[in-house]
Amino acid sequence: MVVLTEKTALRRACANSLDNVVHLNLWNAHITDVSVLRRMPNLEVLTLSVNSLTNLQDLTCCTKLKELYVRSNNITSVKELQHLRGLLCLRVLWLSDNPCADDIDYRMHAIQMLPQLQVLDGTDIEDDERMDASSAALNDSQQNSSFVGSLTDENQTDSRHQLSDTSQSQVFTATTTANNPILAAVGTLLDTLGPDALQAVLAMAQDRITKTTQVGNSKTSVSSLDSHATSMSTGSQIKHSDHAALEEA
Repeated sequence: MVVLTEKTALRRACANSLDNVVHLNLWNAHITDVSVLRRMPNLEVLTLSVNSLTNLQDLTCCTKLKELYVRSNNITSVKELQHLRGLLCLRVLWLSDNPCADDIDYRMHAIQMLPQLQVLDGTDIEDDERMDASSAALNDSQQNSSFVGSLTDENQTDSRHQLSDTSQSQVFTATTTANNPILAAVGTLLDTLGPDALQAVLAMAQDRITKTTQVGNSKTSVSSLDSHATSMSTGSQIKHSDHAALEEA
């Protein structure tokens, strides 16, 4: 890794302090780290072409920068241009021969992100290019808004359903409790219990429900058997009566 030092920067700029650096040429210096640029607030023209930079984040403090040359580096994403958005004085940018410039929409994205530019990669930015970039940005914004809107509608619908279900449950519970003083007393008691005690009560209630259901099913089965036996007995009596009548006849 090759770091740009204060000493090298001052020597290249022929300046006695970083505040006085206005023009800086670092062409083909094999540099990978330019963090010292954060201490050059008055820099106006910067040449970093033919180096090994991978990002542009160290340029955010160079608010007076007018011309930036970073051709032939290792910048892979056009999103790195977001670090230059605050450089409102920037008019000239040379970014070609970086991996990010191979993107088919690279130039349009650059114009979208940096509307203050006048020249990109040695070519003047035309008005029709700005209009195309603005239209593309508007379409993207509308599509994102539609997508977010659809998600919002779905979330609101789900929320209304949840509120409706909750409200119905609360009304049923309130009505049942009001009509049953025992349940009202139980509710008051539950309000005094902690989480562990409530879990224990819930387990007991579930156990009681299971047992009650089993007993109810058992009673239903016995009742069904009794009914069936009574039906068979009645049928037998009818047959005996018919047989007796025939014998009398």
